[in-house]
Amino acid sequence: MRKVLYLLLVTMLTMSMFTFVACEETDKDEITVAEQLVGVWLANASVGDLGNTGSGSGSLAGAGWSSYQLTLNADGSYEAMGDNPFDLVDYGGDGDGVIHYSGTYTIDDSQDPMYIDLTCTASDLELFFTTLEAMQPMQPGIISLNADATELTIQYGSKAYEVPRPTEFMADSGTLVKQ
Repeated sequence: MRKVLYLLLVTMLTMSMFTFVACEETDKDEITVAEQLVGVWLANASVGDLGNTGSGSGSLAGAGWSSYQLTLNADGSYEAMGDNPFDLVDYGGDGDGVIHYSGTYTIDDSQDPMYIDLTCTASDLELFFTTLEAMQPMQPGIISLNADATELTIQYGSKAYEVPRPTEFMADSGTLVKQ
């Protein structure tokens, strides 16, 4: 009788452990929106969609970008760069004709569409991307991920130019592709 009870107890404990391990593994498989956003996102003539150039604000192309790369890091920092919007003369430390700016970002995935705020702390063209604390968060925006988190639709406002955070995506919003 003791052997049977012992075997029954061992069997129940073993089954409980497998159930616990299975549940634990399931929890690890869930990827948060913040984790899905980490990486390099790109739009240019061959990748992604800069949006419609004819409408002005709302699209990356309308804001003057001919290419745009956004890198979102797990530590909440970001780097952005893009080809010379509005055909400005060369600028920046290396004179490469590319705007570089960086800083920190936050997301609020409880909003629909999700919010993203980019706070610029370094820029080689402060005419557009000010680091003035009074102007931050400099780019309040909205974002949307497609089902497999490979495309990021993004639309920015601009505190520096008194353009509020968009409340919905325009038909010509830019779409970045994860690299």
